[in-house]
Amino acid sequence: MTTMTIAPASSGFSDDELARLAGRADAYDDETTVTLDQLVIRARWIAELHPNLAYAEGYNAYVQGVQQHMNALTGRTTHRTWPGPTA
Repeated sequence: MTTMTIAPASSGFSDDELARLAGRADAYDDETTVTLDQLVIRARWIAELHPNLAYAEGYNAYVQGVQQHMNALTGRTTHRTWPGPTA
């Protein structure tokens, strides 16, 4: 499934927490094989169609972190960093 180690179920994590960790781990693995644009497309697809919401949240959280990291490296800004209209 993944090269990232996730905690076993006996460690006291809930099913949702384990699903989030699995989603993050899969996104981590996918990052090494696809471009950032492809990763964003996968994240959107998973968010809309994956039956496990917690898994989708974990996958998307990792992808957003990658986007923020890449934006910081390239100096790009996104709608998240725009301060909004001044009134």
